Amino acid sequence: MANDAFHQELEQVGRGLEAKAQWAVEQALKAGADECVVSVSNASGIDVSTRRMKTENVTFNKNRSMGIVVYRNKKSGTASTTDLEKQSIADCIEAAVRIADNTDPDPCAGICDKADLCTEVKDFGLTYPMFADIDQAVELTAALEDDALSRKDPHIKDTDGAYFGSWIKSRVLATSNGFCQVQTGSSHSFGLTLIGESEGRMQRGGGFSTAPDFEGLSPGKVVVDEAMEETLGRLNARKPRTGRYNVIFTKNAARSLWSHLRAAISGRSIYLQSSFLCGRLGEQILPSFITIHEDPHVYREPGSRSFDSEGAATFAQDWVRDGVLQEYLLSSYSARKLGLRTNAHSGGIGTVYFKADAEHQKSLNELMAMAGEGLVIDQAIGQGVDIVSGNYSRGASGFYFKDGRRQYAVQEFTVAANLKDLYLQIAALGTDIDERFRYKAGSILIPDLAVSAA
Repeated sequence: MANDAFHQELEQVGRGLEAKAQWAVEQALKAGADECVVSVSNASGIDVSTRRMKTENVTFNKNRSMGIVVYRNKKSGTASTTDLEKQSIADCIEAAVRIADNTDPDPCAGICDKADLCTEVKDFGLTYPMFADIDQAVELTAALEDDALSRKDPHIKDTDGAYFGSWIKSRVLATSNGFCQVQTGSSHSFGLTLIGESEGRMQRGGGFSTAPDFEGLSPGKVVVDEAMEETLGRLNARKPRTGRYNVIFTKNAARSLWSHLRAAISGRSIYLQSSFLCGRLGEQILPSFITIHEDPHVYREPGSRSFDSEGAATFAQDWVRDGVLQEYLLSSYSARKLGLRTNAHSGGIGTVYFKADAEHQKSLNELMAMAGEGLVIDQAIGQGVDIVSGNYSRGASGFYFKDGRRQYAVQEFTVAANLKDLYLQIAALGTDIDERFRYKAGSILIPDLAVSAA
């Protein structure tokens, strides 16, 4: 019965947001807009943090907002408001129209074509009641810290705090060509950070769990185990010698490496001619054993969605197939700029799988055995990535391995390459995928990379 009441309340919230969005669309057209898009969101949540088992912060959040984009004579204007009363919405619309009148026309400006709009909204199992028991939330976070400190590891000196968060969000998107749909989702997470010390030098490491529902969170012991392993693994780090190494980017560092590829194939980067992958559709950019597949319709995956931020229907697609680039990630605007059709990549992505054939997919230990000797990078640091040229130079930390086995932690070094070459040098992918993230990517082995001590 309680669950029924929750869904009824959620539906009522959704209907209220839909009514406001549709009214705003009508008013925008009356105010002189040729087309418009209205987004209305409602979010509620709690955030709790503790330090050394004592309550540090308790925050209650309730946010409502509306964003309006109007198009008038191929000119666009954007405005937003957190006050959803009719007069405030009308004022927001007036501001958006006024802004549009003072901008330059753009022949590619406009809302999503009706043929591309989503016509069926699916349930991906992402909406659950918010966990609102503050006392129990405090107990959960304090218990993480207590567990870590009670293990009495001599190298764990303190905690840097623990946290818990629970949120539920509803968002309505309405457009002037008849689209009006609501998407909802919830998130629950908790974690902690530890401080370790050895030989007078300190390091931090953390662990966390996240899930759409409270019951889906990992046991606290698992989170503490992760924080302990990460913290202790960074102690007694040395600088490696400058030279060329076989390098393994762990699943943590691999996600950032793949994010650079995503940035390079974004429609905006392509139409601005600011990517090293401009003009590379249909060409090999990765080894032939790698396929990158996006699926936005996976049950209980946080990246799942029926439509993008313009209302375009999402669908499964290969970004890269057998090493060959298949798609740029396009919104309606970037698609028009390039003379192509949107593939529903306005405002985000779905779940992305990085696949290799059996011969080239191995565990982390197998990757180290395959390489023999080199560096494992578990953290890439800094902003040294130029998507225009592909030049890559980032600080890093991790550990040195020899004969396929870990030897000692390393830090304060830089890895340099060009992404165009680096991606083609990939020798194998790892099976050690972290299921908490929408990038389903394991470690990456790349031989013969330049490393210099900082």
